[in-house]
Amino acid sequence: MSEKILVLAVDRDDDVGRKTDFNGPVVGREKNLEVAQALGLSDPEDSDTNAILQAVKIHDEREDSEVATITGNSHVGVKSDEILNDQLVEVLDNTGCDRVVLVVDGTEDEQILPIVQNHADIVSVKRVIMKQSERLEGMYYQINEFFKEVLSDPKMGKIFFGVPAIFLIFYSILGVRGWRLTLGILGAYLLMRGFHLEEPLKRVYDEIQTSFTARRVTFFFYVVSLAIAVISFNSGYNAIQVEATSDLIESSAAFLQGSVYLLFVAFLVSMLGKSVLAFPDKSKILRHSTYTAFFLGFTLVASEASRVILSPEGGLARFGFSIVIGLMFVSVTLTLEKIFQ
Repeated sequence: MSEKILVLAVDRDDDVGRKTDFNGPVVGREKNLEVAQALGLSDPEDSDTNAILQAVKIHDEREDSEVATITGNSHVGVKSDEILNDQLVEVLDNTGCDRVVLVVDGTEDEQILPIVQNHADIVSVKRVIMKQSERLEGMYYQINEFFKEVLSDPKMGKIFFGVPAIFLIFYSILGVRGWRLTLGILGAYLLMRGFHLEEPLKRVYDEIQTSFTARRVTFFFYVVSLAIAVISFNSGYNAIQVEATSDLIESSAAFLQGSVYLLFVAFLVSMLGKSVLAFPDKSKILRHSTYTAFFLGFTLVASEASRVILSPEGGLARFGFSIVIGLMFVSVTLTLEKIFQ
């Protein structure tokens, strides 16, 4: 088997053909030096000149080797790679080489590796980048590959392009307040992902969608429930403004004080919608009643707990009484559910 090595420089976008009078493939030491000189005089900043000179240098350091430069096409991609493949086959046939030292001037030219491997063994790959631009060019290609991957993946495209686009629209419409809305949405998204709430929220969405498409009366209850929930959040926000405190615990207590009862009403309306849908199934209706009792107990306890935080002079008697009442509601509904099952 021949031990002859081909030192191969690659110009994938055909700078040689576009900027000089030479066309690929370019075979032989003297011919490559002529091409390098012509390309350097035409465009001193073209890095392909350095790649060709590096190929000649490697050739000079080896006794049994040939040097060649193959060129592609300005339309980098399938067209240029087909040309490079044909030129490579031609060079290998003419030189009798079966091993290749590949010389490239950047990450883009390295994509020819599979083509070369189809026809010869690759001994080594020498990447030639001008020292002052090595980090910058490497970063450029990494960013470029990242954006290509994002654009080719619809799911990633929504996250990296769709979400920032929505935030920018908020800012353009609402100004500085748009950032608060943006941070709120981002916080809700992180909360959903952190606590794995995707499936429960998807079930809620599917149920609302089903109730709408089937023209059920429950859709009306869901709309009313959502409207009350929005009002409750606004009421909680106003309570924070009235309290005018910078303490996080007190702010949270003020929000609960202003919103928790309206939130319960919103939950109650949604449970009524579910009960209408479940009628006449008594077991499902009682289950919805149990959920409502749990939420009512939570509402009473949360309201009194926030009152104690904001007005500690009122004592803990009402807070203890709210716990007892909440437990009574839950116990009664659980008992009824067991009786009618």
